[in-house]
Amino acid sequence: MTLPDRMRIRTVGNQIRLIKEHLEAMQRDAHGLEYPRWKSEVDDIWKHIFTEINHMKPTSQHHALDSIKELWTTYITHYNVGLN
Repeated sequence: MTLPDRMRIRTVGNQIRLIKEHLEAMQRDAHGLEYPRWKSEVDDIWKHIFTEINHMKPTSQHHALDSIKELWTTYITHYNVGLN
Protein backbone atom coordinates (compact mmCIF):
# COMPACT_ATOMS: atom_id res chain seq x y z
CA MET A 1 0.00 0.00 0.00
CA THR A 2 1.36 3.40 -0.94
CA LEU A 3 2.00 6.11 1.62
CA PRO A 4 -0.77 8.38 0.23
CA ASP A 5 -3.23 5.47 0.42
CA ARG A 6 -2.23 4.76 4.02
CA MET A 7 -2.84 8.40 4.86
CA ARG A 8 -6.20 8.33 3.11
CA ILE A 9 -7.20 5.13 4.94
CA ARG A 10 -6.32 6.80 8.24
CA THR A 11 -8.34 9.88 7.24
CA VAL A 12 -11.31 7.68 6.33
CA GLY A 13 -11.06 5.90 9.69
CA ASN A 14 -11.04 9.22 11.55
CA GLN A 15 -14.04 10.43 9.57
CA ILE A 16 -15.91 7.19 10.28
CA ARG A 17 -15.41 7.77 14.01
CA LEU A 18 -16.78 11.29 13.57
CA ILE A 19 -19.81 9.94 11.69
CA LYS A 20 -20.49 7.45 14.49
CA GLU A 21 -20.51 10.31 17.00
CA HIS A 22 -22.88 12.30 14.79
CA LEU A 23 -25.19 9.33 14.31
CA GLU A 24 -25.44 8.80 18.06
CA ALA A 25 -26.46 12.43 18.44
CA MET A 26 -28.92 12.17 15.54
CA GLN A 27 -30.54 9.09 17.07
CA ARG A 28 -31.06 10.90 20.37
CA ASP A 29 -32.65 13.89 18.64
CA ALA A 30 -34.08 12.58 15.36
CA HIS A 31 -37.06 14.97 15.46
CA GLY A 32 -35.31 17.91 17.08
CA LEU A 33 -34.27 21.25 15.69
CA GLU A 34 -30.65 20.16 15.26
CA TYR A 35 -31.43 17.14 13.08
CA PRO A 36 -31.20 18.87 9.66
CA ARG A 37 -27.83 20.41 10.55
CA TRP A 38 -26.46 17.09 11.83
CA LYS A 39 -27.72 15.28 8.74
CA SER A 40 -26.09 17.85 6.50
CA GLU A 41 -22.78 17.54 8.35
CA VAL A 42 -22.82 13.75 8.12
CA ASP A 43 -23.68 13.88 4.42
CA ASP A 44 -20.68 16.17 3.87
CA ILE A 45 -18.40 13.81 5.79
CA TRP A 46 -19.61 10.88 3.67
CA LYS A 47 -18.87 12.88 0.51
CA HIS A 48 -15.35 13.54 1.77
CA ILE A 49 -14.88 9.85 2.61
CA PHE A 50 -15.89 8.76 -0.88
CA THR A 51 -13.66 11.43 -2.43
CA GLU A 52 -10.70 10.06 -0.45
CA ILE A 53 -11.54 6.49 -1.47
CA ASN A 54 -11.87 7.56 -5.10
CA HIS A 55 -8.26 8.77 -5.05
CA MET A 56 -6.89 5.44 -3.77
CA LYS A 57 -5.42 2.61 -5.80
CA PRO A 58 -7.91 -0.25 -6.49
CA THR A 59 -6.61 -2.61 -3.79
CA SER A 60 -6.75 0.15 -1.17
CA GLN A 61 -10.22 1.13 -2.37
CA HIS A 62 -11.42 -2.40 -1.81
CA HIS A 63 -10.06 -2.41 1.76
CA ALA A 64 -11.56 1.01 2.53
CA LEU A 65 -14.96 0.13 1.07
CA ASP A 66 -15.07 -3.09 3.08
CA SER A 67 -14.30 -1.13 6.24
CA ILE A 68 -17.22 1.29 5.74
CA LYS A 69 -19.75 -1.12 4.22
CA GLU A 70 -21.79 -1.85 7.36
CA LEU A 71 -21.99 1.76 8.55
CA TRP A 72 -22.79 3.07 5.06
CA THR A 73 -25.54 0.46 4.60
CA THR A 74 -27.04 1.35 7.98
CA TYR A 75 -26.84 5.05 7.17
CA ILE A 76 -28.53 4.87 3.77
CA THR A 77 -31.19 2.54 5.17
CA HIS A 78 -32.14 4.67 8.18
CA TYR A 79 -31.64 8.19 6.85
CA ASN A 80 -33.22 7.89 3.37
CA VAL A 81 -30.09 8.94 1.54
CA GLY A 82 -30.77 9.74 -2.10
CA LEU A 83 -34.53 9.29 -1.77
CA ASN A 84 -35.36 12.99 -1.57
